[in-house]
Amino acid sequence: MEDRILVQRMIGDDMDALETIMEKNQRDLLRLAYLISGNYADSEDIVQETFVQVYLKRKTIREPEYFKTWLIRMMTRIAWRYLKKKRREHPVGDIMEECNAVEPDLFDSVLKGIERREESQELYQAIKRLPVKQRTAVILYYFEEMGTKEIATVSGCLEGTVKSRLYGARKRLRQELSGACLTEGRVSL
Repeated sequence: MEDRILVQRMIGDDMDALETIMEKNQRDLLRLAYLISGNYADSEDIVQETFVQVYLKRKTIREPEYFKTWLIRMMTRIAWRYLKKKRREHPVGDIMEECNAVEPDLFDSVLKGIERREESQELYQAIKRLPVKQRTAVILYYFEEMGTKEIATVSGCLEGTVKSRLYGARKRLRQELSGACLTEGRVSL
């Protein structure tokens, strides 16, 4: 069934439509929440709170065709509030293992597994060290393949702000990753 019709049914208090919407979006939201929070348990809480808010605010949806953007915006803001409320830095643990628990097929290369895992782990650790709003912009742009205009809508900011966040994040990631490669002797200048 088309998403727009499901959303319209949900707005009209059809709980089966709400359940279908939750099932269709839960995995994507869980992955996004995890990438923002860095903690699987926190991401489950964020997604749960997001769906509670969807239920409570379903009558405020004016454009059902943009529901997915509205949903991601809501989840992103809930994640930001959640992280701010916790007021703690998430330890950078073995993110790869936890990602594999969320999406087992994420890293399936056997031949280059060890090297690829190390490089991916370095990248995820570097992304986790970004400020939360830069991290969110990177996740939405590269992992969700959203455009800067859509990210601006989701984040509630101007498109120029998104571009600035992406530029700053890329610069910081480039510095961190090139520094890590230099210390491990993988790059020669």
